[in-house]
Amino acid sequence: MNLVIIGAQASGKMTIGQEIEKLTKMTLFHNHDSIDFVMRFMEYGSAATELIQKIRMDFFEVFAKNTHSLIFTVVINFNDSHDLDFLKQIQDVFHSYKREVLFVELETDIEERLRRNRTEHRMQCKPLKRDVEWSEQDILSTMDFAQFNPESSPEFLKHYYKINNTNLSAYESAQLILQKLKDIETI
Repeated sequence: MNLVIIGAQASGKMTIGQEIEKLTKMTLFHNHDSIDFVMRFMEYGSAATELIQKIRMDFFEVFAKNTHSLIFTVVINFNDSHDLDFLKQIQDVFHSYKREVLFVELETDIEERLRRNRTEHRMQCKPLKRDVEWSEQDILSTMDFAQFNPESSPEFLKHYYKINNTNLSAYESAQLILQKLKDIETI
């Protein structure tokens, strides 16, 4: 079983993924692993976006083939058809190798996200987020157009689980997700 944790910026995706990685034999590949890698070599733009996407898809393919379980984290705007297509592509890669994937949507209040945005742990793990002023502005401005927590899950996703983790620790959220994975595996 594989896991994709989705949510808005600073919702706790990476930190929860790290907790799950500690508790399992799964491997964490958070969204900034590919973003920060590419940004070391080029400025953000269409070429960088294309390379980030290619790295991610190749990574999914290799993990799906080798039956090692993966945790991937990513920001998804449910108003953006490209983001929805990306989720379908991820699922399709794993399904093509008869592997399942659980999509977990995190819902987190804005005040908590702004607090998490300033944590030392986030700064250590995500170099691009060290410009806190820019990062906060990014969080606030995307709220004007992005939909991070839709009313219902996309119908094309086979396994989907939504958690409001505003008042949960990363460990508590990880435990809920691990239980959901266990429940799916016993079906």
